[in-house]
Amino acid sequence: MHELKDTFLMSFMRDIESRLRADASDSIESEIPFWEFLDIEYDQLKRTFHFTAHYTQKPSFPELFKRLIGSPMIHKIDDELADKDDEFRIYMQSWKPRKELDSEFGAENVLYTLLDTKNKLIYVGEAGRLVQRLNQTHQSIGDWDYYRYDKLPDEVLKAERVWLERMLIRNMASLFINKANLEYFDTSQYKLTNDKVDT
Repeated sequence: MHELKDTFLMSFMRDIESRLRADASDSIESEIPFWEFLDIEYDQLKRTFHFTAHYTQKPSFPELFKRLIGSPMIHKIDDELADKDDEFRIYMQSWKPRKELDSEFGAENVLYTLLDTKNKLIYVGEAGRLVQRLNQTHQSIGDWDYYRYDKLPDEVLKAERVWLERMLIRNMASLFINKANLEYFDTSQYKLTNDKVDT
């Protein structure tokens, strides 16, 4: 499903716009005109579907749309429109370079991970507001160059978020060299740089 939303980005965005309108009129076809076409074939012998995108509409602002489509805010709106907003959902994000940080949308109430690929360092943290937190100095991993995060549901309180962070740090300490000198499996060259690790 995510692949279809990424490929037919404009159709997905127009669908969201249509569902956001209370009147649900057909006027959106004339207001936002474009056509995208997907061919679906079924191979009966192999019991597989083949999807071929014959025509896609390129967005006017490709970088903005690319970042919007993956944002937790768009996923949350889509879930609300599909009556899934009462479910406990965590919106997981992919690794991104540091330069993309200031264009994050809806990155609040998160658990995050930082990587310093040059010095082989990894750091786990939590934040109410990701951009604000990561624009502050991290003494133990100042030269991080990649980040990823998981957006927790709004009902997860700060105290619960901190508890989850501590659990993740402890789990990571079992896989990487760590400052608490806890026993770990030698899984990579990376070192966990968190100062506080529960023992």
